[in-house]
Amino acid sequence: MNKKICIVSPSLKMGGIERALTVLANYFVENGHTVSFISAQGGEKFYALNPKIHFFEPQTKRANGIFGKIFFYFKMVFFIRKSIKQQNPDAVLSFGDAFNPLVLLALLGTKYPVFISDRTSPDFQFNGVIRFGKKWLYPKAAGFIAQTLRAADYKRKVFGDKLKIRIIPNAIKDTVSYNITKLDRILCVGRLSYEKGQDRLVKAFAEIATESSWELVLAGDGPMRKALEALAEELKIRDRVIFLGKVQNVDRLMSESAIFVLPSRLEGFPNALCEAMALGLPSICFDSIPVESLVVSGKEGVVIPENDIAMLANAIRTLINDPERRDELGRHAKKIKDKLAVEVIGKQVFDFMFESKK
Repeated sequence: MNKKICIVSPSLKMGGIERALTVLANYFVENGHTVSFISAQGGEKFYALNPKIHFFEPQTKRANGIFGKIFFYFKMVFFIRKSIKQQNPDAVLSFGDAFNPLVLLALLGTKYPVFISDRTSPDFQFNGVIRFGKKWLYPKAAGFIAQTLRAADYKRKVFGDKLKIRIIPNAIKDTVSYNITKLDRILCVGRLSYEKGQDRLVKAFAEIATESSWELVLAGDGPMRKALEALAEELKIRDRVIFLGKVQNVDRLMSESAIFVLPSRLEGFPNALCEAMALGLPSICFDSIPVESLVVSGKEGVVIPENDIAMLANAIRTLINDPERRDELGRHAKKIKDKLAVEVIGKQVFDFMFESKK
């Protein structure tokens, strides 16, 4: 039966939330449902939506200064409320720790069931306003999607039985494997920021840089770029570290790389890691991020103790020197593609939203 689903996103800019929501929006519409997509901020559109999706974005631009920001968020809440009422959906889906309270606030007093999901690690400490918004408004949600068992356990401790929780990991977007020659490259994809931990990867690479001609490639941009460039310069490896900035065709970049490293300190769900694994890349990460149900260390990838830079360097060294080991890890890693297929995860999300209405 056709359902009307409204998806609300902070934007369509490059980001994990936007990627996850566009993947689901396209899945729903391709399966015969009526889908509307609200981008709470206008402007840059990094991800593509199916032309059948009804798209809404505001004309109001984000302003500077405390009063400008208050006015902007005030307008955003009313824009979300007006747009959703205009669509009259059967269910609303929203992702984002700071964004979900705004959506729930916008729909206070309406009939629309709102399903939400936090995308940041439970360990991340938000400011008091966001924490208050969650405590007050999250129990009003029709359901909460936890990406990992770790996230679900945390929410149960905070909300008890006030929040209906279902564990559903992120779907992997359809990846394209290019039949091209592998380069001697270690790849990291993600926003250049403290929580993504690229500084730890640069330090680990510096320990082994003189042992081979391999390069380290950082794809993405962000506030830490200048600091990372300075760090590479200080460690005398600047000519071996490539900063690509934003990359549109990440699949091709992964296909031509030989090793993938996710050095994050915090992750709600390791999307880039899963996509690299789906493309058969031997991958390395720290155990501080939620990979318990995704990676068996030594089989699908290599998981090392949090912040052990020396062990990270050694893991990279081992894979550089053992191409057969790289191939073995890559073969096992590909299985994640079936586990996190859009068809599998999309159906789980749909069933969670509409199970009580069957």
